[in-house]
Amino acid sequence: MSKQTFHLGLSLAGAVSAGAYTAGFVDYLLEALSEWEKAKEEQADNKSSNIPNHDVIIDAIGGASAGGMVGMIATLAMYSGNWKPVKKISNTKTGNILYDSWVFLDDDLSLYDKTKSGKSTFEKMLDTSDIHPEVGAASLLNSNPIDAIAERVFNELSTDASLDNFPKFMSKDLRLLITLTSLRPLDYKVKLSRIKSKFLDATPAHRVSSHDIVAHFKLNYDELKDKNQYLPFHPKNLKSKDFLIKVTKATGAFPIGLKPRYFDNEFTTSYLNNSLKVRKSLVEEKDVFIEPEVSPNFQFTAIDGGTINNEPFDEVLRHLINKHGEPNSENPKFGTVLIDPFPSFFDAESVDSINYKVSSIMGILGALVPTILNQARNKQSDTYGVGLFKLMSFPRKLKSGRMEIREHPPLATGALEGFGGFLDIKFRQHDFFLGRDNARNFLRGILFLECDKEDSNNLFYGVSDEAIDAFKKNVEQKDGSVKVYMPIIPDLSKIDGDTNPTKYEVEDFPKFDSKAFKNLKKPIKNRIKAILKAELKGRVKTWWLKPLVSLFKGLIASKITNWVIVQVEADFKHRKM
Repeated sequence: MSKQTFHLGLSLAGAVSAGAYTAGFVDYLLEALSEWEKAKEEQADNKSSNIPNHDVIIDAIGGASAGGMVGMIATLAMYSGNWKPVKKISNTKTGNILYDSWVFLDDDLSLYDKTKSGKSTFEKMLDTSDIHPEVGAASLLNSNPIDAIAERVFNELSTDASLDNFPKFMSKDLRLLITLTSLRPLDYKVKLSRIKSKFLDATPAHRVSSHDIVAHFKLNYDELKDKNQYLPFHPKNLKSKDFLIKVTKATGAFPIGLKPRYFDNEFTTSYLNNSLKVRKSLVEEKDVFIEPEVSPNFQFTAIDGGTINNEPFDEVLRHLINKHGEPNSENPKFGTVLIDPFPSFFDAESVDSINYKVSSIMGILGALVPTILNQARNKQSDTYGVGLFKLMSFPRKLKSGRMEIREHPPLATGALEGFGGFLDIKFRQHDFFLGRDNARNFLRGILFLECDKEDSNNLFYGVSDEAIDAFKKNVEQKDGSVKVYMPIIPDLSKIDGDTNPTKYEVEDFPKFDSKAFKNLKKPIKNRIKAILKAELKGRVKTWWLKPLVSLFKGLIASKITNWVIVQVEADFKHRKM
């Protein structure tokens, strides 16, 4: 009897500081897979059959922004081989780089041993040392703490880290797909009908500009076969390590808020052209033309990968289809789970409440930016196919078996468009464990397929009756019949009696400390003043305006600071925090 396998791709959406939620979700997912693998090995030794015996293999991890950073860190955790889940709140480092990176960020640990000395990540993000008056301000917040986090996870990689440490549920051919947004266009041309005339030998082609870039890392990269098709993942090689660190920083370079990243010779033009052909389906029979390579390397400045490709499930599915062929809608053997801390339906307005008539200049300008962003994030149709297994998990907190109704995702880090989590470790701790708890409920109640143990094409072919009794979910059909469903990833903690879906490791939302935040008024004002000084220097050239700008700079900074504090407090009040 052949053993069935389900190939899984993870799609991790952008989240800013709510990456703590995604990190917690992935932490529990890896724990469940690990415990199941151990149990299957014991079952084989004992020749018993109490649990499902099929396999699940993670073939791809795609991520944008914070999701890309979580994907990179999770891959490094498996690569290192010393990962252990975090099941309880810890105020000291755990050795789990998902928890340590996303919960502690770059906080000084002395803050949590009651000495109260040291600085928090947000305080460091207000530091002005990154602002150079001659160059200007790279971002509203100092990105050095983000740099420190990204560099730390690579620098602290264990000496024996290698692909050999991968558990059975991680493919040795794993693909890590991280999105970037290039401020320089990557062009291709659509050929138009050739018309010769006295003045024109041929009709010029129509140029199309693409700004979305995917860093497609192949973990078992072959220098001969894979060059310029994929990117190498060698975190212990200095050159590759520096590149991986830069990509990790770049995918999370939130526009204006955090520092952009410049790539000089890291991406070859050949790689980007080949990637473009695959992702845009620019096959040879199509009437398109990519310019010959003028330079071997493509120089560009990158900002947040979530800017124009925030939920990269299309990239993940495209890889799964390329590897495993056409999908089977009756017996899926591969699919993706999208983990989205900020699902779009939370922002959806009622059609009746929207006024689509725009007639003023300001109204058009206000509608233009979201229009361009929404169109840029439009998915390609090849990932909409019937039969493609696509599920989504998003933040939920159940109360007495029902979803708690909120106007926003139930995230403590969700304030300030996702930047709120930088203010307090308690927000990040809450969301990390909400992620773990949501993953538990997702595995136990949603990530299921129909079970037919007699069908050789079914994932659960040959599963024992004992395993079915332990894990099954009976689903009533419209005609009154009942079908049996089984979990794709069995959560063994369920059979230990822990079955309450409304049980949360952190029950209550943490509260916003308004007093502590107001103590940051001075560093906030100092950073605003430094940004104004750097950005205005050299731009105000009229001699009599310079003293006026200098005179009113402090007043303007004070006004902006007060406005920032009011907006922050109002947002947390709206969230009842």
